[in-house]
Amino acid sequence: MGEASMYADKILKNAMIYTMDESRPQAYQLAIAGGKVVAFDEEAEPYIGPATEVIDGKGKAVLPGLIESHAHPLHYAANLQQLDLRTEVTPSIEDILEAVRRKASELPAGEWIIGTGWDDSKLKERRFPTIDELSEAAPDHPVFLKRTCIHNAVVNWRAFEKSGLTANPADPEGGHFHRDPATGKLSGLIQENAMKEFDVPAFTVEQFKEAMKQAEQQFFEWGITTIHDMAVTKEELTVYQQLRKEGEFQMKVRLWLWAVTQMGWTGVEEEVLALGLESGFGNDHLNIQGLKYMLDGSVGGKTAAVSEPFENDGENRGILYMSEEKVKGHIARAVENNLRVSIHGIGERAIEQALRAIEQAASPEKNRQMRHRIEHCALPTEEQLERIAALDVVAASSIGFVYAIGDSYLKNLGEERAERVFPHASFKAHGIKAPGNSDMPVCPGNPFFGIYAAVTRRTVGGQQLGTKEAISVEEAIKAYTTEAAYSGFDEEIIGTLSAGKYADLIVLDENPFELSTERLKDIRVSMTMVDGEIVFERSKHPERISVN
Repeated sequence: MGEASMYADKILKNAMIYTMDESRPQAYQLAIAGGKVVAFDEEAEPYIGPATEVIDGKGKAVLPGLIESHAHPLHYAANLQQLDLRTEVTPSIEDILEAVRRKASELPAGEWIIGTGWDDSKLKERRFPTIDELSEAAPDHPVFLKRTCIHNAVVNWRAFEKSGLTANPADPEGGHFHRDPATGKLSGLIQENAMKEFDVPAFTVEQFKEAMKQAEQQFFEWGITTIHDMAVTKEELTVYQQLRKEGEFQMKVRLWLWAVTQMGWTGVEEEVLALGLESGFGNDHLNIQGLKYMLDGSVGGKTAAVSEPFENDGENRGILYMSEEKVKGHIARAVENNLRVSIHGIGERAIEQALRAIEQAASPEKNRQMRHRIEHCALPTEEQLERIAALDVVAASSIGFVYAIGDSYLKNLGEERAERVFPHASFKAHGIKAPGNSDMPVCPGNPFFGIYAAVTRRTVGGQQLGTKEAISVEEAIKAYTTEAAYSGFDEEIIGTLSAGKYADLIVLDENPFELSTERLKDIRVSMTMVDGEIVFERSKHPERISVN
């Protein structure tokens, strides 16, 4: 160990290190060199050299960096530049209208007012803003405000006019212009593919890059060191490539290419297949995972393709975007071209459609090797769970929904169905890998909200979606570490703190294994490292000690 090249860059000592590696579950010290973990405990001592930085963890809990397995980080970044209409910011419709009025006073007439985050199930009035209310608030500006689920939006009359739409537009395939049941007139609510009928201006690449740099710091503050972007088109791919080339972006990103033109996003399936891209192209920091497909909507927006009607909504069983034969064709071509598939399926009918498409796309052995994914996978039946397990399909569970929007699930599904959404105990019983996620910006991106939800099954409103699907704290953390790594074929490089893996880790202000479960959601990250470099420190970070 005499050569300087063998010395550690950093030593983290005096910490409660939970490695999530079953071969060495805990440690009190680790050494980092060349961006990777090289040794633990007594074995780390010889790595201390004259230039090694030693960090005293002061007995704090340390975990592997958290992996957000399903998010829309660039959309989140863009939202930082738009009207913030989350309930905690605008708790009533009047608050939303006032935010629109203020923005209208700042912008030249004719420019778009764009916002996101409203949730009618949480607003004081328990409804959405209407087209007339938005038109009165901003008569000279087109207004486009996305619901938190991003499957619905509300608009004003100027938005229709600006987009060349009539006052009686036909519903596009897979979309709907909602009408007031009493009058039959447009209400202002637009659903699914109807959103793409509006000429909302897109961000430029430079705007996205600047926004993403800002968003990256928030991800680090939440302890997220790797993120799966689930809707990558040409613009997103350009942004990520340029950020990496410019050397100012440190997160690891997993790219799921948006396959079919839907919801205002242009599909790239044909170009990807023509070019011959395959899953895994790229490197440890930025790589292509596969193609993403969308089969149904959301529970909050009552567009998820459920087997039984939503509560108090007639015969509405949601929307299936494509016929089964069309879905099977897409999935078969992708798999034939060695591309993994990630399929958005929330309701039972959508999950069934996804499973049938995967089952016919290739042999069971090839499907198991490819680790296809069903995104959200909210309401699988027992029979579907068995088929998911048999094919080693990843259930990319949006367990963060339980905390953030679980109240709307309870309202729209009823108690019995709500108690079986995102069934992590059942996933575990069947041996199904189920990484947790937030679908940010649909829900807040803090992973500890998802960990809390997986353990307690409690909503932000204090309601509980049963207890039979609850899991332990350790199992919940593994959903954001080991299982999330598995979902991206990353288990050899991240997901645990192990010798030879990247030194992506977080230091916490409180120990999740010693707290009451109710306080899990309040845990904050004190320090975040990526590739052994400190990328975030809270003001009261663990003390750094200079050896020499």
